[in-house]
Amino acid sequence: MILIGSSAIKYWYPDFPREPKDIDFIVTEKEKQTIEKGHNVEFLENPIFTRMWRYNRSNIPLYTDHLCTLKASHLCWNINWEKHMFDLQFLLKKGNVIEEELFFELYGYWNEYHSKNKRSDLKMSRDEFFDNAVNNNEAEHDFLHTLINPTPTYTKVLKDGAEVELDEEKFKSLTHEQKCEFVREEVMVMAYERYKEMDYRVAYVKMLKKFIISHAPLFSLIFILENYIELQNKPKFNFIKQIENGLSKTK
Repeated sequence: MILIGSSAIKYWYPDFPREPKDIDFIVTEKEKQTIEKGHNVEFLENPIFTRMWRYNRSNIPLYTDHLCTLKASHLCWNINWEKHMFDLQFLLKKGNVIEEELFFELYGYWNEYHSKNKRSDLKMSRDEFFDNAVNNNEAEHDFLHTLINPTPTYTKVLKDGAEVELDEEKFKSLTHEQKCEFVREEVMVMAYERYKEMDYRVAYVKMLKKFIISHAPLFSLIFILENYIELQNKPKFNFIKQIENGLSKTK
């Protein structure tokens, strides 16, 4: 059996601030059928890890980078989201990393285990994409971007000849700050489109979570999760007011 969850984090890091309420183990299907269930003990199947640990499993806590990656992989589904994000940030602060290959293996598994993770389809044409988006606003999505930044950062990432689809290599070539601005600008515009009646700080944090779950390009997910604390910090300005002021000048 492989120990996972809060108990595994607590094993490696006694200063982990949350006391585990239960104990979670990864087991094989065969083990699950033969093990007697205990109080506050849960036995879970996960073929990704049982395959990786086939020759080295004996009630061992999952290694910390694997724990970190496992926590990250949960965040495309709104299931215990805040708890998983807290745990991920704790593990990242301890110097652990999200392993890209393992992350996407787990993402594929959760798509079968949970419902399929529905994300924005960036391969649509511009008209098709925005016809499926929020359409009760008085201005086009792309124009709203220019009210945040006259030269929107997403334009640096557009795939050559595409109207909506983004280029992974172009994203990777951006500086750290440009990547952050790419995320912030998109989150601010989408927050305005969906939550403009809210306080702009609340709207931003709410939309950042939704962006991770449903809208961020898959190739940007690990960057966003690794830099979530920096990205979550309240915007430096009231973007809802700035967009509304910009719209009023166009009337």
